[in-house]
Amino acid sequence: MIQEMTFKKQNGMKIQGRMYLPEEREGRLPLVIFCHGFGSNFRELMHHGDGFAQAGICCLFFDFCGGGRESLSDGTMEVMTVESECGDLETVIAYMKKLDYIEPERIFLQGESMGGLVTALVAARHPEGIRALVLWYPAFSIPEDSQRRYLAGENEVFGIVLGKEFDEQARLIDVYGRISEYGGPVLLIHGTEDQIVPVRCSEKAVSVYADARLIRMPGAGHGYEGADSAAAREYSIAFVREHCV
Repeated sequence: MIQEMTFKKQNGMKIQGRMYLPEEREGRLPLVIFCHGFGSNFRELMHHGDGFAQAGICCLFFDFCGGGRESLSDGTMEVMTVESECGDLETVIAYMKKLDYIEPERIFLQGESMGGLVTALVAARHPEGIRALVLWYPAFSIPEDSQRRYLAGENEVFGIVLGKEFDEQARLIDVYGRISEYGGPVLLIHGTEDQIVPVRCSEKAVSVYADARLIRMPGAGHGYEGADSAAAREYSIAFVREHCV
């Protein structure tokens, strides 16, 4: 079952999403909120939705405001920042916790690339409200990349022009200091041949998290396709089910 979702931020901007639900539902269900990466949108990830639903898990995908050129949510990439995306995710979590078919004690966050960074930062702010995290090639390298661009006077990433606030804010984020404030279970999945976010970022994260494991995907780059995509999904579903009890 698929359900279209709309969330409204305090500033009036709208966030558009889509939820995959199990066909058979009894009582309150666990929820995974899956966050897309930089410049992307939820349609790039929603093929994973059926797998979670078939496992008895609700899976919500949504577009960050200004998170990509084809975002269905309000906003543009020129005004998007890491902090604005954190606010979007917090808005979505607050809404989902109020639904009568969602178990608020079994909310999981999952994110890829920049969505993984945002997921990790939000979980650190609300450690008691998030059951566990799944991070696919999380872009914990963003602060150092932002610092490099800031010093060089550059403002483009993959041909996309960023607003000046993006790097002004992101370069100051103490990623590993902040994410360590989340003490729940964390699963990191990272390709060994990732040329955009090196696997060393996830290796360092494992060392600062209290309860984390890292699955290295041999030969995989940034973003999964084919067998790698299916394997990452199955690892993620198994991890969520493990921590549902």
